[in-house]
Amino acid sequence: MMKILHIFPYSPIPPNFGGALRVYNLIKQMSKYNEVTLLTFGDEKIKDKLKEEFSQITKEILTCYIPKTRRFKRIKQLYSLFSYQSHFFLTAKYKQMQKLIDHITSKNKYDIIQFEFPSMANYQINSDSIKIMDAHNIEHIIYYHQWKYSTSNIRKFFYKLEYKKLYHDEVLICNNQDAILVTSENDAKIFDELVPKVPKYIIPNGVDTEHFHPSNEIPEQNTLAFTGALSYIPNSDAALYFIEQILPIIEKKIPDIKLYIVGKNPPKSLLQKSSNNIIITGFVDDVRPYVWKSSIFIVPLRMGSGTRLKVLEAFSMKKPVVSTTQGAEGIEITNGENILIADEPEDFAEKIIMLLKDKHLQQKLASSGHELVKNIYDWNVIGQKLDSVYKKIYSEQYSHKKATTNIIK
Repeated sequence: MMKILHIFPYSPIPPNFGGALRVYNLIKQMSKYNEVTLLTFGDEKIKDKLKEEFSQITKEILTCYIPKTRRFKRIKQLYSLFSYQSHFFLTAKYKQMQKLIDHITSKNKYDIIQFEFPSMANYQINSDSIKIMDAHNIEHIIYYHQWKYSTSNIRKFFYKLEYKKLYHDEVLICNNQDAILVTSENDAKIFDELVPKVPKYIIPNGVDTEHFHPSNEIPEQNTLAFTGALSYIPNSDAALYFIEQILPIIEKKIPDIKLYIVGKNPPKSLLQKSSNNIIITGFVDDVRPYVWKSSIFIVPLRMGSGTRLKVLEAFSMKKPVVSTTQGAEGIEITNGENILIADEPEDFAEKIIMLLKDKHLQQKLASSGHELVKNIYDWNVIGQKLDSVYKKIYSEQYSHKKATTNIIK
C-alpha cells in the first residue's frame, strides 16, 4: 500500500460533469489499494461534502480557501494578456495553495503525488515523491480548436494567444513530471511528440455501469439526446452546430424529430434556440431519464481532447450513438459495429435518419456498445489497471534511484 497525495482544482461533489466524474471515480479506485490524502480548493462547506463522501476511504481531506474577490474570471483573463503564463494556468495559481502544499509535504512523506490537470502540476514540490500528472485532455489543443471555430474577433484573439502560451506551459510542466496519465492512445502519441522522455500510461475515462444501466422504458419515437456541461465551449458549440447545420436536414425527412439538450449553464446563444422540438433543460439532478427516453444519443463535437464520458454513459445505458470522429476520440470504437461516425452535416443527418428507421441496427449498436463498456471501461476494471500502473512507476523510479545512488558511491 502506497501513500498518495491527490491534488485537484475543484470538488468532484456532485460528479455531474466530465472532469468531476473522472476525479470522483479515480479517488474511489485509488483508495481501494492505497492510503490517499485529498487536497483541493474550497471552503468549509466543500470540505464537509468531501468528508461526507470520502472520509471512510481516505486518510485525510484538506482544502485551500480562496476569497471570492480573487476569483473574478474576466480580471484574470485581462491580466493574462500581459503575463507570460496562460490564463488556464493563472486560474489555479495561488500562494495559499503553495504554502499548504509546502506544509503537508514537509510534514508527511508521500510515495506519489498525483495532480489533476497541468495547471495543478504547476506547483512546486520540495520532496522526492514521484510526481504524476493526470491529463484529462491536451489543453492547448482545445484552445486551438476554439480559436479555429470562434466567430468573435475578440475571442479569436484571446484563444490564439492562450493557445500559444498554453502550448509552452503544458510542455514545460509535463517535462517536470515522472509520469503522465492519459485517457487515450491518441493523446499518448501526441504527448510522445511533445515530451518524449516522460513515460505515459493510458488510464481511460470510465463509467459506473451499475449507475448508468439500461432501462426497460420504451423510448420516445424520433427523439435525440445530447448531454454535457454547456458552459464548456466544446459542448455548447456542438449543440449549436447540430441545431443550425444538421437538424434542419433531418426535419425535412422527419418533421416530428425532437431534441433534448441536457446540461448546466447553457449560453444565451443556445437558449435562444429553444422551441417545441428543441428542449434545453439547463441543470438537472440526473441526466439518465433524458437518455433513456431518447431513441438515439448524439455527440456532434467539433473540438476538444481526451475522451468523452457521455459516449461511455450512453453505451452503458444501451443507447445507439451517432458521433463525429472528434466526439468519439480515444474510445476503442468500430464504426458500424458499436457506433456510427459522421463528420459532415449531411452525413450526420443521413445516419440519424437511417438509424431511426432501422430498429435492428439500433439494437446491434446498443448491444455492442454495452459489451465494450463492460469489458474495458467499467471503473472497477480501470481501478485495477491504475493500481498496476502505480506499482510499475514506483518500481521503476525506485530502481532508477537505487542505480543512481550506487553510481555516486
